[in-house]
Amino acid sequence: MVYLFIGAGQAGSAIVDDIFAHDGMRIEAAPLALNSTVRDLENLSNIGDDRWIGVSDSEGLVPGTEPGFEELVTGGFGRQPRRADETMENHSGTLVSMLSERFGEAGTVPFAFVFLGLGGGTGCGIAPHVIEAIREYASGDVKVIAVGVLPNTQDPVHDVSDDEVSAGRQAANTVYGLDRLENTADGLILVDNQRLGYENAAEGRFSEYNEYIAGAFVDLVAGPVIEQIDPGEYEDVDAPIIDIQDIVTSLSRNGTNGGEIGYGTIGRAVQMTKSLPGYFLPKIGDKEVDAVELTYSAQAKQTVENVPFADAEKALGNIRAPREYISGSQRIDVSEIRRRLREHTSEVNLGMVPTNRNLVSCTTLYTFGREDLDRLSEIEEIAEAHVPA
Repeated sequence: MVYLFIGAGQAGSAIVDDIFAHDGMRIEAAPLALNSTVRDLENLSNIGDDRWIGVSDSEGLVPGTEPGFEELVTGGFGRQPRRADETMENHSGTLVSMLSERFGEAGTVPFAFVFLGLGGGTGCGIAPHVIEAIREYASGDVKVIAVGVLPNTQDPVHDVSDDEVSAGRQAANTVYGLDRLENTADGLILVDNQRLGYENAAEGRFSEYNEYIAGAFVDLVAGPVIEQIDPGEYEDVDAPIIDIQDIVTSLSRNGTNGGEIGYGTIGRAVQMTKSLPGYFLPKIGDKEVDAVELTYSAQAKQTVENVPFADAEKALGNIRAPREYISGSQRIDVSEIRRRLREHTSEVNLGMVPTNRNLVSCTTLYTFGREDLDRLSEIEEIAEAHVPA
């Protein structure tokens, strides 16, 4: 059994690369990066070329270990997702066989995550085909969650040829991508690059932002695996272990509005558990953790601006904490965290995972309908006003 983390395009592959900077992820998960630009693949630090697949308009899908790979995969799709869609449609069967070659027999993938940028060309265009290929490869009831990066629509961007790309064009790409993902994914988590638009030197913050997103996903999906701790040791813990099925359930809207997929936002907050002396002297410098502050901070750092918490349909929270903060003398008041989550929705799933780190992290996932998120409405309005060149 292996969980797949697949990056489609530059933005998606960069996040997956940061996720696999955490070595424990490889215990039960495996990465794959698909892109149409060799330079972006070569910038990856934690995904080797045996897990690269080049997407070429002329050559189709090219393994990263293919001789002459650099000459076969060139050009990209120029922020034109429909071109990428056409290319991938012609070669989707090849991707199924490539998955088999890299990850073994079919039927061994219960869950997969596909990360992509929604404002550009490659990821936005190929992601639905990647999801369909995963389903065909798995030959079972695989659940696939898409993680879509929204573009900053405040200002135009420049592509590699120095041509200006308007906010309207990026918004139109985003709507095109979201509409198609709704027909293929089991849930969608949003990451908004416009959260960086309010920062000075925003361009220099993408790496830090990707690390933040990666940390949230590692805490959500891999805590028990990475720590290699038996949850059975913690019989008095008053919150269960969160697993990937819980994430899928939290993003499901089955039974509401015809069963549309849920749109999730995530947030992560961290508090250190030791002061500087505590790193050198045992039982010295242990710090109390304020559960309320931790939860408020995770809410304030959601990946979409101005999240309407009152409209949340579901909420999930996951705490990673040292042993003494779970069942010992510094025990966290989990009831405060649960109460805070339930202020917004009655359907709450809260879990705790032991960790050997000297910090406590709280990661939250809130689920909404597409119509509830003002940021998506804003993007749709910008897209409607866009006049294609």
